[in-house]
Amino acid sequence: MNAVKKASAKKTTKKSSTAPVAPVATITTALAAKPNEPTLQPPGADGFAVWNNSVKIVGTWGIAENNNAWLNISGMGFRRIKESNTQALLAILMIGAHARDKNSVVNVRTEADNKVYELYAW
Repeated sequence: MNAVKKASAKKTTKKSSTAPVAPVATITTALAAKPNEPTLQPPGADGFAVWNNSVKIVGTWGIAENNNAWLNISGMGFRRIKESNTQALLAILMIGAHARDKNSVVNVRTEADNKVYELYAW
């Protein structure tokens, strides 16, 4: 009978030793809102937006697929143009091609997904 109790005691200790440590309390306290802090995050809050100013477009690339176009930006390499809006994609590609042809400087906004969201040519 003692052997049965010892075996069941060993099983319960194994289960409790493999139970994960609950970091949930620390995560929820770290994400808790502070007083007077906005609760609605701005667009792109899950990542970051970066403006690259005074760069040049050194190449463009597109293919006969749905919303697939890229810009080769000096110092950054190829970046895909955001494909959510077909008209915006075409406009950014045309501005990029014009800036490449004229060898003019541009300002480019990319976000955490490394896609081009805005392009200004000067």
